[in-house]
Amino acid sequence: MKSSKNQIETKVLKSSLGEIFFAEDFFQYGSAGNIRLTLFRLENEGILQRLAQGIYLKPKKDSLLGTIYPTIDEIAKQIAKRDKARIAPTGVLALYLLGLTTQIPLKAVYLTDGSQREIKIGNRTIQFKKTVPKSFAIKDELLHLIVQAFKEIGQKNVTDEFLNQIHPSVLQLNNVVVQKQLKYAPVWIQKIINNLYTTR
Repeated sequence: MKSSKNQIETKVLKSSLGEIFFAEDFFQYGSAGNIRLTLFRLENEGILQRLAQGIYLKPKKDSLLGTIYPTIDEIAKQIAKRDKARIAPTGVLALYLLGLTTQIPLKAVYLTDGSQREIKIGNRTIQFKKTVPKSFAIKDELLHLIVQAFKEIGQKNVTDEFLNQIHPSVLQLNNVVVQKQLKYAPVWIQKIINNLYTTR
């Protein structure tokens, strides 16, 4: 029988560079105390890097760039997968993911049907805001981002410049998605997207 320490080390060493681990991933190998000590030792040896409490990264290094960190969105998706929860980007994060702003938000806000909480990753924060199931009626990721971008800007602040910026993203939408899922967006957003979608 391998010791819990050896089992944890084997799992980590066999994994890919850039992989994210949670302390819970190792619960089958021993007590919480043993796991914490082993992860702490692997961190000191530079094999793992602690991103936040209970969240670790097997760092991928580049000779010029140094450690290549996963994006906040990748980390949030891993947390959601672990928690078996749905998440959806909102606010400035939606604008950033659509390429409508180059400013990486220091606070990435997601709607979730899981637990409400905040997780600090370095100088940035991931906030999961509890929402109603209706918020996930739009299942298409791109359409959701577009709708959230309009909500963040607000109806009164939609300019021609913003419409020109978001137009290419709207044209990427699948026709079936527009027909079946757009109806879950606010009416004013439906009208604008329909107009942009038919203007090629």
